[in-house]
Amino acid sequence: MTPNLSLFKSNQLREFLRIDYLKSLWSVFPFEVINNYDKKDRRDRVYSTENTIMTMVYSSTLADKTLENAVDIFKQIHDNQIDLVLKNANEAMEQEKANDLEDLTIRRGPKKKYKLKVSKSKIIEISENTAAYSKARKRVSFELLQNVFYKTREDSNLNVYWYGMETFLTDGTYVQMQDSKELREIYDVVSVNANYKEAYPQGLLQSIIRQGSGIIHDYALANRHVSELSLIYKLIHSIPAKGLLLADDLYNSFAVFALARKNDFDIIVPGKRLRNYKVIRQIADGDEIVELTGNEYPKWLSKEEVLPEKLLLRRLSFMSLDGAETMVIYTTILNEKILKSEIILKYFTRWDIEITIREVKTIMEINVLRGKTDDIVRKELAAALIAYNLIRKIIAQSTEGTAFSPKRDIIQEFFESNKELYIDRKGRVYKRWSSGRYGKIEKENIKEDNPPKTRKTLS
Repeated sequence: MTPNLSLFKSNQLREFLRIDYLKSLWSVFPFEVINNYDKKDRRDRVYSTENTIMTMVYSSTLADKTLENAVDIFKQIHDNQIDLVLKNANEAMEQEKANDLEDLTIRRGPKKKYKLKVSKSKIIEISENTAAYSKARKRVSFELLQNVFYKTREDSNLNVYWYGMETFLTDGTYVQMQDSKELREIYDVVSVNANYKEAYPQGLLQSIIRQGSGIIHDYALANRHVSELSLIYKLIHSIPAKGLLLADDLYNSFAVFALARKNDFDIIVPGKRLRNYKVIRQIADGDEIVELTGNEYPKWLSKEEVLPEKLLLRRLSFMSLDGAETMVIYTTILNEKILKSEIILKYFTRWDIEITIREVKTIMEINVLRGKTDDIVRKELAAALIAYNLIRKIIAQSTEGTAFSPKRDIIQEFFESNKELYIDRKGRVYKRWSSGRYGKIEKENIKEDNPPKTRKTLS
C-alpha cells in the first residue's frame, strides 16, 4: 500500500479543510506533550508556548510564511482561546452560584458578588507588531518541538507490514537556506571553483518514512556536504526491531548491513556497484546466499562501533523490465520462504518515498527555509514536519471505512500546488508585493540584453 492508498474520500474533505483547517489541526494536535514538558515554567504570557507552537505549525502549511501573517494567525488562535476561556470562566461562576445556593450556612455581611476569574493576559488584544512573536519563537525549546514531532508519528493505522516487518524508507534531499552570516558558517556550499561566491547555504535533510501512512518517522539536518550515511547512522536506532528498511545504492555498504544486523532489522538495497563476494549456497536461479568480507572502516562511522569480519547476505540478480541489463539486489533477509520475486517487488515500492519528499518539500514549501539562524531554521523544519504528520493523520481519520484508492494525491488538497517563490541573488525569499524588489517575472518579458536581477523558481 502506497502513502496515498485509501486516502481519498470525497471533494467534501477539501472544502471542509479550506473552511476550518485550523480547527482540524487542533483536533489531532498532541497538547499533552506541551502540558507535561515543563510544569515549573508556568508564566502567564500572552504569547504562550502552546499558542506559539500552534502558530508555527499552522504557518508552515501556508504560502505566506512571513512574521506578519504568523501574527495574524496567532490572533486567530488567541481569539479562539478567549472564547474558550470566557466560556469556562462563566461555567465556573455559575457553578459557584449553584454551590452557594445549596449551602444552607447563614452568612453575615454584604451580599456576595460574583466575578469572572480570568487572567488579563488570556483576553488581552494582540498587537500587530511582530517583535513579541519573534521573541516567543526563540523561547520555544527545540527539544519540546522534537517531543511533539515524536508524538505525531505514533498511533498510525496505515503502516505497512510485510511478512510481519514494518516497512520504512530512507533518502536524503537538499534544502536551501537564507544568506545570513550564521547559516553560512554552518551550511556554506563549498565549490570546486574557489572564486565562486554566488551559492547560498544549503542543508541536507535525511528522513526515514513509514511506508503506507507516509508519516515522517525521524529526520536529521546537516550541511549538504555531510554524507547521508553519517546521518542515517544517527537515525538508525529509531528503526524498530524486526523492521524493514528500503534504501538506494548508497546504502549498499558492509557497515550499513552490519548495523542492520546489530539493531535487529532487515534492509533491501540495489547492488549497482561491483562487489566482491563468495557464494555460500544457491537457493534458485539468480538467488544466492553470499558472504561479504569487511574492507576499510568508513569515515562516517563512530570508532566505537565494532564491525564483524564477515557477513552473510542474500544476493538476487534479474533482468530489467526492458531486458537491457542485469540488475542486482542485496538484502539481509535470509528467510528462504520469502521468494526472490517478492523481495524484488517489495524493493520497487521504494518509489513511495519520492512522493513524500515531493509533498514535504514542494507542496509544503520547505525547499527554502526562511529562518536566519540555525536555531530558528531547525524549529521551522520541525514545525513543518509536525504539520505534515498531523495532516496525514487527519486524512487517515477522514477515510476510515473507504475501500478504494485515491484518483489523485489527496495531500495536495491541503495546499496550492506550483506556487511561485521569489528569491533574490542571496537566496532571500520575499513576497511579490515587497517594495524595492522586482515582482513576478514573465518569461515573455525577459530580455537577453537586460536580464532581471531576480530569479523565479517554481516549487
